Amino acid sequence: MSTFLQICADVRRECAGNGTGPSSVTGQTGELERIVNWVIQADREIQQRHNEWRFMVGDFQIDTVAGTGNYAASSFVTPVTNLRCFKNSTLKIYLSSAGVASEFKLHYLDYNDWYRIYNTATQSNSAPIHFTVDDNLDLLIAPKPDAVYRITGKYQKSVTPLAANADTPVYPSEFHMLPVYLAMTKYARYTGGQETYAYGENMYNEMMVRMERSQLPRIRRPWPLV
Repeated sequence: MSTFLQICADVRRECAGNGTGPSSVTGQTGELERIVNWVIQADREIQQRHNEWRFMVGDFQIDTVAGTGNYAASSFVTPVTNLRCFKNSTLKIYLSSAGVASEFKLHYLDYNDWYRIYNTATQSNSAPIHFTVDDNLDLLIAPKPDAVYRITGKYQKSVTPLAANADTPVYPSEFHMLPVYLAMTKYARYTGGQETYAYGENMYNEMMVRMERSQLPRIRRPWPLV
């Protein structure tokens, strides 16, 4: 497992940079500051490369409040602070007093459809069957619950940037050289080092293929037509 600081040192070493270090990811100037910034950019680009990275999926739980249909991520059983989007097909709900045996699927509605159906006239509270997401990424359920229900599901995380010396990339440790190789190409573009660029690019592409193979959902064949 490589820390942010170790990754920066690896970039300097692989690029035959001047001097030693860095000794910290903060307070740097000149070449070391550029290396730190290139590593931050590289790590961000890796996280943003695909929307379905396995390592950027989290689980969430909500305990509803009777008569309340709007839930911010910070109010979840385990507060979610880096929410990018919900994985709509995974949301399920059950009546807490009846237990998980009563669980059923929540169905997604486009926000405009949800607003037209459930924000018209007075609605009766009952078991929620639909959900949508507003512009604040709050989860809206309808009808409003008539009791306490447990909602579970998965969400896609937003980028977690590297910031402190001991921070580590969010992807598996076997792929922690990825930001090194990608930062090397950024270093080489700045310095004009063609050999460094070619090596960094080749190593990055080879390792990225391996991570995509293990960290992206499998492509499923469609069911045969009958």
